[in-house]
Amino acid sequence: MLSTGKIISGPIVQVGLNRLRSETFREGALGFGAQEVVSTSVVHQACSSRSEDILRNGVWGYAEGFLNFSVQSMDYWLRDVQCESYERGAGTWTSCKVYLYPDRGGKLETFDIELIERDNQGNLTDHPADALTLFQDLKAFPRTVDNIPQWMWRVFRAEGVTPPVYNPELGTVDWANKRLPVTATGTDFSAEPEIIDTSKEPGVFAKMGKKLFGR
Repeated sequence: MLSTGKIISGPIVQVGLNRLRSETFREGALGFGAQEVVSTSVVHQACSSRSEDILRNGVWGYAEGFLNFSVQSMDYWLRDVQCESYERGAGTWTSCKVYLYPDRGGKLETFDIELIERDNQGNLTDHPADALTLFQDLKAFPRTVDNIPQWMWRVFRAEGVTPPVYNPELGTVDWANKRLPVTATGTDFSAEPEIIDTSKEPGVFAKMGKKLFGR
């Protein structure tokens, strides 16, 4: 059962949807002659995946022989929206659905899970993210321990990885004895990482390990 998503709006979302509608339904584009296009994306820092469902002449199908979305209009836009959607300590979305129509405005629905499609036999058509992929996501868009969802924790536990964690007292992301400042749109990678002196913060990573692995 698909989790309920969140419809998001705002200037950057509306501008992007209008640009996509203009690009999608023109002659030769993947939505030419279609009544609706639904684009589903899973957006990680290390990798992304995307698929389209197209309603043409009352039948849902896939895009074949048509021009795809431009990188600027879809991929770069989604990454910008993901940054703008970030809330310090709470994170940002992982997957989204973009609904496009030729005769009216579209909408953007976001999800805090991986939307991985299945084929007619029920088999996954892509691989769920591994711990390293999710590690990079949380390093860029850090969350407090309690805001890391259970589906992420299951991956970290299975691979024995301690994730980066948002430190609300300092406004930083802490990982592997390092920390970086966090802004309103995610981690500031232009800053030089600070080395955490464990002698001044005893037990921080031990406590994290206890919560993660039950030790």
